[in-house]
Amino acid sequence: MTCLVCEYTTVEGLCLCNHCDTRLRAVLDRVPATLRTAAATLANQGVQPRVGSAGTSAPGAPLNLDMAERLGEYERRLTELAHWVNGREEPKHLRIFTTTFHAAEYLRAMAHHLRKREFVADIYLELRDLERRVISAADRPIQKRPLGECGALLMDDATNVITRCAGVVEGHETATTGRCRECHREHDLTQRITDRFAQAWHHIAPLSVVVRALNDAGYPIKYERAKKWAQRGKLHPRCDLKSRQEGHSPADVLIVFQSIPLSKR
Repeated sequence: MTCLVCEYTTVEGLCLCNHCDTRLRAVLDRVPATLRTAAATLANQGVQPRVGSAGTSAPGAPLNLDMAERLGEYERRLTELAHWVNGREEPKHLRIFTTTFHAAEYLRAMAHHLRKREFVADIYLELRDLERRVISAADRPIQKRPLGECGALLMDDATNVITRCAGVVEGHETATTGRCRECHREHDLTQRITDRFAQAWHHIAPLSVVVRALNDAGYPIKYERAKKWAQRGKLHPRCDLKSRQEGHSPADVLIVFQSIPLSKR
């Protein structure tokens, strides 16, 4: 059997090869970053003033109408595809996706099942093209962000000594891979971000700060919901030994979030 996207030989019963399956998941993982890029573009644009029928000023329209149109289509199609897949794969468990984040999360959770369906190629190609249209309308260069030490094993040809690279891994906001500035080794940024938050037990901060950081990383956690977790005992405060202040760690909040069924988030 061959992959329906790249025509590479794949396992019988699977319509996507490993490479294209990874790309589909990456497109869905990038949804929060794509939405943030679009929102930043629209926020940075002024508005074109309009004159009302009585000569008074009326609310303006975004100058970047191209981005507004592409973002609207991106969000609409993501939600429509999630509802379509839900109706086809789980007809007895229909869901309502109130946000684009939830629609993308659902499709990401169903990726394993979608890989076995012939329509998965159409879904992947459409989402990929919609994402590219949104990013191409951005009015600012996508900044790189540092994501920790590289740590790749390096061999010194002269001494045959193996050391770890101390360079910093960087990647663009919407990218799923990044490179070390020193050795140029490629790293999986999605997994690296998740691992860093999951290991951040020692970072203690107010709950609002932790939630904001997780939101920036693409986790759609609402502050009011996180407060309820703390009130109900799902989240326990920790004490920062240096400042003697109580707070929460990103690792704690992430564990609670990931323990909640997708349909109840």
